[in-house]
Amino acid sequence: MLRLAPLWALLVAGCAARPLSPPTAAVVVTTLDVDFPSRERGFLRFGLRLPPGTPPVAQVSWELFLDGVRFAAGLEGDVGQGAGEVKVETPLVCRHLAWREGEASLDVAVRGEVDVGIPGGRLPFRDRREVPVHGRPLLNIPLD
Repeated sequence: MLRLAPLWALLVAGCAARPLSPPTAAVVVTTLDVDFPSRERGFLRFGLRLPPGTPPVAQVSWELFLDGVRFAAGLEGDVGQGAGEVKVETPLVCRHLAWREGEASLDVAVRGEVDVGIPGGRLPFRDRREVPVHGRPLLNIPLD
């Protein structure tokens, strides 16, 4: 019996050291799309799947990168939300940039945070994809 007591104590201590709740799931970017129909106009659209039990979203902050260069940032307060998903659709203004018409693919990355309006309630997200476009801004930024 004396030999089993220390083993039993280790098993109880091992169980007590485990977290009582599972870790919080991440926000997943479900869709990511950009469109530049003209030299001075563009649109950004992305969808987010929220972890189960996430409170209503107060706002979404985001940054957009095109071909590795920070292109735009924003804070959306009126987002389309329903059943654990959030949709962000926002115009992009592209003044004074060169623009190339025609089919191409663009390296697009988005990152940001979903704010659910409570202390510690900021959930990060990020994603990067090759996106087909029908026109694109030329960033004219040296890469060296």
